Amino acid sequence: MENNPHKYNFFYQGGNKAVLLIHGITGTPTEMHYLGRALHKAGFTVLCNVLPRHCTTLQELKKVTWQEITEACVKDLERLTRDYTTVFTAGLSMGALMAIHLAHVFPEKVKGIGALAPTFFYDGWAVPKKSILMPLLWHIPFIRNTMLIRESSPYGLKDEKLRKDIERFYTAARAREFDKKSLLFGSPFFPMSCLYQHRLFTKVVTKEMPGVKAPVIIFHAREDDMTSLKNARYVYTRIGSEKKELVILEDSYHMITIDKEKDKVAQEMATFFQGL
Repeated sequence: MENNPHKYNFFYQGGNKAVLLIHGITGTPTEMHYLGRALHKAGFTVLCNVLPRHCTTLQELKKVTWQEITEACVKDLERLTRDYTTVFTAGLSMGALMAIHLAHVFPEKVKGIGALAPTFFYDGWAVPKKSILMPLLWHIPFIRNTMLIRESSPYGLKDEKLRKDIERFYTAARAREFDKKSLLFGSPFFPMSCLYQHRLFTKVVTKEMPGVKAPVIIFHAREDDMTSLKNARYVYTRIGSEKKELVILEDSYHMITIDKEKDKVAQEMATFFQGL
């Protein structure tokens, strides 16, 4: 039976304040479920849709562009702004950059931003040193469009129980197979083509940040295994927002929406948005 990626979308109808949640590249809405439910419980309407070409196959995932992702997120934002008086954007990793981008393009529509582990540089402590060679390789189309990077421990998680659950699946995964669990945990392989699209998008957002005026709350783990705290500070110092907060997490890795301090992330984001 053909898979329908849209069945993984979620929409929780709440009050007049709405939040558009954006999952990370190669990720799924599952990584935003806990945060979405917590925000809904706090009174917000919450929407999170599968990004284009995600939750399908690796061959499809390889084809995604940052422009496609932007187009889909713009449609989601427009859907919310038609029906709700106040709309916020929040995203994880590359999704955090998209949340910032939307606030730049639509300053009248985005009232606040939640940047969760914003990722401009893959410079965390668990990133292989050889990754410094990636920019030399991704300019070669054949390599960029075929090479896969297998996700490795700790998978962005300090929570050992959750990490073991994911590790059992990831270590057994085969690139030619796409098990339904990929839709729960995200792709066990990171296509280099996605990394290339991410890099292109960082250049766009870097130029836009000084012009962003919406209030922003930034969350980042001090021990983020994929992207160092430098990324959060990069946003904090460059974004043009007058109202901005940086929350440093002391007991999490990269996947802060599902890791050990997920409750703190949800509570502080809800409080920040409620005050706007």
